[in-house]
Amino acid sequence: MISVTGLAWGGSASRVALALLTAALLVFSFPNPDQGWLAWVALVPLLLACHGLGAVAAFALGLLGGTTAALGMFQWMFEVTGFGLHHALILGLYLGLYAAAWCAGLVLLAGRGVPLIVTGPALWVALDYLKAHAGFMALPWATLAHSQHRNLAVLQLATLTGEYGITFLVVMASVAVAGILMRRAWPSAVAAAFIIALVHGAGAVALSQPIGAPSLRVAVVQPSILISERRTAADRAATLERLERLTQSAAAERRALIAWPETAVLDLAKDPALIERVQALAQAVGTPLVVGASEFVKFARPADEGKGKVLPVGSYNSAYLVVPGQPLGAPYHKMLLVPFGEYLPLRSAVRWPAWLVPKIFNSVPGDGQQLFALPDGTLVGTLICWENLFASFVRAWVRDGARLLVQLTNDNWFGLTAAPWQHNLASVLRAVENRVPVVIASNTGPSQIVDPHGRIRAAVPWLFVEGIAAADVRLGSGGTVYTRAGDLFVLALVMAVALTIVYPRRKRGRSAS
Repeated sequence: MISVTGLAWGGSASRVALALLTAALLVFSFPNPDQGWLAWVALVPLLLACHGLGAVAAFALGLLGGTTAALGMFQWMFEVTGFGLHHALILGLYLGLYAAAWCAGLVLLAGRGVPLIVTGPALWVALDYLKAHAGFMALPWATLAHSQHRNLAVLQLATLTGEYGITFLVVMASVAVAGILMRRAWPSAVAAAFIIALVHGAGAVALSQPIGAPSLRVAVVQPSILISERRTAADRAATLERLERLTQSAAAERRALIAWPETAVLDLAKDPALIERVQALAQAVGTPLVVGASEFVKFARPADEGKGKVLPVGSYNSAYLVVPGQPLGAPYHKMLLVPFGEYLPLRSAVRWPAWLVPKIFNSVPGDGQQLFALPDGTLVGTLICWENLFASFVRAWVRDGARLLVQLTNDNWFGLTAAPWQHNLASVLRAVENRVPVVIASNTGPSQIVDPHGRIRAAVPWLFVEGIAAADVRLGSGGTVYTRAGDLFVLALVMAVALTIVYPRRKRGRSAS
């Protein structure tokens, strides 16, 4: 039986149930059903489950809760051809390790003189940062900060700390509630409530402040091109006609930019007739177009015949700016490729088994960022697919002068699931972090236009439908503290935790929560 005052929280079955409750709360915090308020208390059951345990037992409970949460959030992966139960278990266990390390770490840090209200959020943020910078295993998807995408007041903190400051607050709330239940730690809870309220108040003030930058009229085209509509020349011709029709509708009111989604056309640079047709469209509507294109390349390295893992074809995932009356300029080639989806990590060093890695498409990464200049001089940065997940990568565009970000996406592979909605959450954070609008052009939806405060100004809110989203948005004005300083907040937290380990304070009485 669970007691709110004792140190024992029941038997192993009760602890397992609590860990699974945390998993359920985390899953429900994200689309769908997208109940972000649950994230503020989602970790409470897990903290209660681990209370009084050793590091090994806490690690096991964290692994159970984290793995279950990952499986719930990523259930849409089963829509991807070739993705099986064994892949899901590997993915879930990998992501579960972060929650496991958090639980075990809190046990090891207990009694070292720093209250849990500090070490809990700090350690979670440090692990989140590691997960976002773990090489080919990096996966900053569905972070706790993303769950707050509709809480506009708290989002404004991201201009100073990036999304990590928001995650810190969300974890701190859970630690405060757990502290009350476990130890009646009211002083820590009151301090946490004051900080959270202060951030909300400051965010509300920030939301009321206008952005001193000119506005731009932008639109996105959502063509809903199915996988089956790309196989023949006739299919591709029909989809091009659809793109033209939607573009003409989007340009009914004068626009400064219209964006097509990722891989909207095939081999644009190699097809003079296609170039002429797209340029003629831009000329007819009098509007520059950002066009997503898949481009096959002849110089891709041949497949390893012995392994048979990679198709003997390579491609760039590209974006072009087509300006009326101007020749086709240099493209931006996607730089951050999806591991095991677009390329095979460590291919020269690891012989991946066939049961783990089926044949994949061999994409070629770009070698640098390419800013596009609109006729009025506005610089545009382009993000393709999951590049929007990586905050450090995105802020580099703004630091280099981008005043508008265009994200080209094709989440066709995931069907009618929560995946496209979860994917777009990161772009809301990127907009606020850098005070720059983000235009999300998605093939099958949802396409959205996000303003610099994180508000959705326009959207095609349904999946697998044709549509147009258009809005006037204020341009970015040069970035924020976070744009310029980066993740100093995380560095400070990591240093604080490290100092706690190296120079523990002598425990005085019962440790605070």
